[in-house]
Amino acid sequence: QDIPGGEDPADPARDRGTGRSRFPRDELQPAGSSISDTSVEADDVLKILTEFLRDFGKLREDGPPKEILDIRDNSKDGEYWEALSHVIPERTLKLWDALGAALLEYHKVLSRRAELLSEAMVLQKQNS
Repeated sequence: QDIPGGEDPADPARDRGTGRSRFPRDELQPAGSSISDTSVEADDVLKILTEFLRDFGKLREDGPPKEILDIRDNSKDGEYWEALSHVIPERTLKLWDALGAALLEYHKVLSRRAELLSEAMVLQKQNS
């Protein structure tokens, strides 16, 4: 590839020792952004993040603003959950209970049949 100026922009050695990012700040901002053109030194990033995290803990302790908490109307929540508890009709629930009990009985019958079959195989071997 021919690169103007003979420099590879992806070469990490190009920016060593400057302490600046190799990407211009305006490339990282969306078009029409109102963020000022101040650049952040690489050495200052840790200080800025530490300060942000210190303030972030205070924000979390305060909780969300009171305006946000008062927005939701929860007057019909009880009615909603009551209606949701009857989504499956009682008749269907009774049918499922009966099917569950019948399947347990069927499993017992099949288990007993398997035992008897293995005993019969042992007796056949003894007889032969």
